[in-house]
Amino acid sequence: MKVLLSIQYDGKNYYGWQEQKSPDTVQGKLQEAIYKFCQEKVKIYVAGRTDSGVHALSQYAHFETNTKREESTWLLGLNSHLPDDIRINFVKFISDEFHARFSALSRTYRYIIYNNKIKPCLNRNKVGWYYLHHLDENKMQNAANKLVGEKDFSCFRSAHCQSKSPIKKINDIMVIRKKNFILIDINANSFLYNMVRNIVGSLVLVGSGEKEISWIETVLNSKDRKIAGKQFPPDGLFLLNIEYDSKYNLNYEPCFPLVIE
Repeated sequence: MKVLLSIQYDGKNYYGWQEQKSPDTVQGKLQEAIYKFCQEKVKIYVAGRTDSGVHALSQYAHFETNTKREESTWLLGLNSHLPDDIRINFVKFISDEFHARFSALSRTYRYIIYNNKIKPCLNRNKVGWYYLHHLDENKMQNAANKLVGEKDFSCFRSAHCQSKSPIKKINDIMVIRKKNFILIDINANSFLYNMVRNIVGSLVLVGSGEKEISWIETVLNSKDRKIAGKQFPPDGLFLLNIEYDSKYNLNYEPCFPLVIE
């Protein structure tokens, strides 16, 4: 039986998704919970590996098991063995052809910038803070538009990236201001290591007036990470959702956990 999980987690206390030998990871905690629930060791396959400190509203992962339980029993059982900062949204038995990573059509990330001179308090672990200038979200959107399409994103690729190719396809980028918060939503077929956080750093340089909108094209054409903006911290980054073919009937719409105003 192939079991699909939709997972939400607060990444602050974890060294990313991927299981490692000693530090806590989301994958490690999930595999521990599965073993406690059914006394079976499984290998989890994920749609997209998030980095240390990054959050997720609906990460998708699957595993195969010989344990026969109802979907509702899996849901309650796994959540009872997980820490408070990891939760399963739903469990679904899925067809053998499905693969959490390779069946995914696109991924959507959101980065939240708190644009205020006062350091964030209640949301301090869920936003990236920028206080030097008032950011112009319209300039940021115009610069972001130049990143849409299939391009070589080497300039936003961090060291140790394991992707075979720097060419990715960004389907859409939206930059929206809600009072002191700027939301940057990026949808793409897949992402390079730290790609979103590096893009945010460059868009901020445009929004602050330090760089012109056309500078983004210079950065892209250079294929040089050193020319792009600094990498923003993981605190403000959320994996919103993974998109799949409608035949899998995955219609879950996660509710964003923060009040943005």
